Amino acid sequence: HGVGLVELLIASAIGLFLLAGLTDFLGRSLTSSGRNFQDARLTQDLNVAMDLITRDLRRAGYSGTAQGVTTSAGAEANPFMQAVGSTGTSYGGINLSQSDCILYSYDLSAAAPGIGVLDTAENLGFRLRAGAVEAGSNVTTCDMSLVAGWQQVTDPNLSTITALSFEFLNSAGNAAQTPFPNPSGPNWVVCTRLIRVTLTGQLRNTPTVTRTLTQSVRVRNDWYRSPQTTCA
Repeated sequence: HGVGLVELLIASAIGLFLLAGLTDFLGRSLTSSGRNFQDARLTQDLNVAMDLITRDLRRAGYSGTAQGVTTSAGAEANPFMQAVGSTGTSYGGINLSQSDCILYSYDLSAAAPGIGVLDTAENLGFRLRAGAVEAGSNVTTCDMSLVAGWQQVTDPNLSTITALSFEFLNSAGNAAQTPFPNPSGPNWVVCTRLIRVTLTGQLRNTPTVTRTLTQSVRVRNDWYRSPQTTCA
């Protein structure tokens, strides 16, 4: 016996049902893959920026003549731990007076290990401006109207940075206004600079895809102060 019309219609209906299910599955898979790819692109852009920021901040205050900076007198003479920025307060050469901008300096001299003399190109910073993270050289202000010396380190064609913040942490890891003191010698107070960096961004063409990265940075070069003072 051949296949009857009823059987043919039933088989066609089953086939269409299965095809619809397969099409839906493939569509969901492609959508998921596309989102994963977009997530990966955004995460990579943010990771690159965060890595650059944290690596550089660890070096804040470094001097090529660091052997003279392990006393309060040596620290006061270290040009890379002096007040930086035209506004706000510096803590051992780190200025966090604006939450989305940080100013600092360290010895960039090509003559290893450095010459211990500050030049203008060693006045450094990071800030959030116009949806991008910018790195600065030869900068002494966070003034957003000034663009000289600042360069974008995130790709504005890929991502929009919606938030960047810097804040000191205390020894317990909580937000603080100033660095915190560590056990010190009789002739100085050792101030530790622990900084939390938070970075949030979204894909430019798909704003619903967002990511936030947070990392704490321990500045390697401690700030030595006289015993009569504090870390404030």
